[in-house]
Amino acid sequence: MISKKEKILWVLYAAVLVVLFLLSSTNLIIKEQERQVYRISVIIDDDTDANYTNFRKGMEQAAMEWNADVSFLTLYEAGSHEQQMERVNREQQDGADALVVVPVDEERFAAEMSGGAATVPFVAVNTGTGGSRAAALLSVDYEEMGRLLGRQIEVGHEKGTPVWILSASYKDSASRHFSDGIVEVLKDAGFPVTYSVNAREPSFLAETTSLTAARRTILVAADQQSLEWAASLLRLDRAGASSVEELYGRGTTLSVLNDLDRGWITGICVTDDYTMGYLSIRQAVAAIRGDVSQGETEFQSYYITKQELYQPQYEKMLYPVE
Repeated sequence: MISKKEKILWVLYAAVLVVLFLLSSTNLIIKEQERQVYRISVIIDDDTDANYTNFRKGMEQAAMEWNADVSFLTLYEAGSHEQQMERVNREQQDGADALVVVPVDEERFAAEMSGGAATVPFVAVNTGTGGSRAAALLSVDYEEMGRLLGRQIEVGHEKGTPVWILSASYKDSASRHFSDGIVEVLKDAGFPVTYSVNAREPSFLAETTSLTAARRTILVAADQQSLEWAASLLRLDRAGASSVEELYGRGTTLSVLNDLDRGWITGICVTDDYTMGYLSIRQAVAAIRGDVSQGETEFQSYYITKQELYQPQYEKMLYPVE
C-alpha cells in the first residue's frame, strides 16, 4: 500500500513534469520575446541595379544582422526626380519604417524632404545634403575624387593631350561633381577638355579619330556604365582604339574590374560601396529605434591601377565576400 508520503512525492513529480512540458512546448509560462522586423525601402537613382553590386552585398549583410526586411527599388526612368519622389511617397504610405535614398537631384530632394515630404526617418546616400529631416548622410566628395583622377592624368601624360569626358544620357549628382573635379585640375594644367560625350554612341570613337588626328585622346568616364561601354568599344573597334591614348573612370562593377585587370582601363577611382551599403541599413535601423540624427559619414576615395587591384586593402573592398 502506498503511503501518504509517497503519494505526495508522486503528485510533486507529476507537477514537475507538467511544468517542464509547458516550458518546453508552449509560451503559457515564459513567452518567447518576439524580434521586431524593421521594414526599410531603398530607392536608388537608376533604372538598373548594375552599379550597386557591392552596395547591395553590404546592405544584405546588415539586413541579416539587424533583422531588417529590405526592399530594393529602381526607377522606371533613370534620373527622374519626380518618379523618385513618387516612390518615396508610396513606400511611406505602404508602411515602410525608414527609407534609404540615393537622390537623383540632391538639392531638390533635400528641399522637398525638409518641406514635409518625409514622414518616416531616412538616410541619404551619395550626397552631403539631405535636408533638415535626414537621420544620416553617407557621402563621397566626388569633386575631390575627380581632382584625384585629374592629378593622376596630369602626371602621366604630356601637357596639351586632349581629354574627352564621357557620360550617360542623364547626369547624376555624383557624375556631375566628379566631372567638375577633373575639369578643374586638367584645365589649369593645360589639357583641353571636351565635356560630356555620350559613350553609348558607337560613333564617338570615329569622332575622336577625325577630331584629334594629330594627337591621341584620353578618355575619362564619369560613371560606371559609360566606363563599361567605352571599354567594350575599345575591345571591339581596334581601329578606333588606336586613336585613344588611355581610358580612365570610376566604378567597381565586375566588368570594370576585369577590364582594368586586362589593361583596357588604365586606372579607376573607387570608394567602399560595401561598407556604405552596410551602414545605410544599420543607420536606418538606428533611426527607427529613436536615434534620429546621426550626422554625416564621408567615405574616402582611392585611385587604383592594375598593379594595386589585388593588394589586400583594396581586394577586400572590391571583392567583398558575401
